[in-house]
Amino acid sequence: MKNLIKIVLPILALTLASIACSKDDSDNDKEFSQENPLTSFLQKSGFDELINNYELGAYGEIGYKFKPKVKGTINAVTLKIPRDRTNIPVTIWDAETRAIIKTVTIPIVKANIEATQNIQPIEILPTKTYIISANNTRSYYERMKADQSDIRYPIEAGNISVLGANYMFSRDILGPTFPENGEELRYLYGDVSFVFQQTNY
Repeated sequence: MKNLIKIVLPILALTLASIACSKDDSDNDKEFSQENPLTSFLQKSGFDELINNYELGAYGEIGYKFKPKVKGTINAVTLKIPRDRTNIPVTIWDAETRAIIKTVTIPIVKANIEATQNIQPIEILPTKTYIISANNTRSYYERMKADQSDIRYPIEAGNISVLGANYMFSRDILGPTFPENGEELRYLYGDVSFVFQQTNY
């Protein structure tokens, strides 16, 4: 009997260890789905209720501030505007330092059709805040709630917390410019966004 136990126990231990390793490998290999927070943000904020189209609006930088709830990557940037445009720069900023993390040029944007530009994944962390913005689109949507009341931030959109609308309008803006007029509570000028993918639990 003792000999049997001596034989069985090591086998049982190896089996349990194998199961545990298999589970860890499975968790590590899990690939999370990609998400664009824009649709959820617009719905939850009410910014999908009243929209004015500007086909030849002001020069400037338009976008929003956000913070991821989990570690992940930005895999693409997106832009939708009411007029055909070409070569529009979209920039991801460190909101605290105002440093440019990445500027991506979207070569062709068709009116009222979301354009997506894939990029080399950029890691973003839940301990930091970011801004995504588009430069000198000259064409944008001015979004408001139907009653034109203020928005209460943050707005939770999947794994992204949207912290406010950011913009900067000026004829002097020639290239990517930090949209320092932030936390606009009544309007959102858009639509610029990104595709996010969680990378861990």
